[in-house]
Amino acid sequence: MISLFLDTSSKTLAVYMVKDSRIIYEKNITTNNDHSKYLVPSIDEGLKLNNLKPSDINKCYVVTGPGSFTGTRIAVTVGKTFAYSNNINVIPVSSLKQYIFSLDNYDYYISIIKDKGNRLYYGIYDKDYNDIVADKYNYLDVFEKDISELKGKIAIISEEGENTIKPKLDVIKLMECYKDSEINPHYLKPNYLKKIEVEEKLW
Repeated sequence: MISLFLDTSSKTLAVYMVKDSRIIYEKNITTNNDHSKYLVPSIDEGLKLNNLKPSDINKCYVVTGPGSFTGTRIAVTVGKTFAYSNNINVIPVSSLKQYIFSLDNYDYYISIIKDKGNRLYYGIYDKDYNDIVADKYNYLDVFEKDISELKGKIAIISEEGENTIKPKLDVIKLMECYKDSEINPHYLKPNYLKKIEVEEKLW
């Protein structure tokens, strides 16, 4: 079993190839809104280094957001095209939830991406990585209400803030937890959550 993982939802582009629970290719590149330049060449490099053909890939995991509008579309478009061309399904992955699998022994996991002002993207998950609050975009006071009744040992995952855990990817565990979430590539789409700027101005 060979799996491909793609993420362009943030400043860091990530491409992984995993064979039978072993990482055989890993590429992480921080770029300035230039993921489209590196994504396909990185996939091609990973295939060539491992003497693989695109048709050797059995599963394709794609981070669908929330995150950068433009960035998220890149991985979704490439992942959808790759999966369709090779007659495999695709597995959508949350950009928030992807980081909780590097942790264990907590009662709750809270993953946060801060936005402008007092708004943020967040998801809340239980000790078994099930959704308590599915990925959400809202104001800080709504977030604080959502977490106010949580009891026990809590992990808060965020790039910002004190007493937070920096995001770290455990792609092997992620793939194991998401493995039964396959969909037809035609149904893969970005999970923006937030309205684009033009839509916000209309409301």
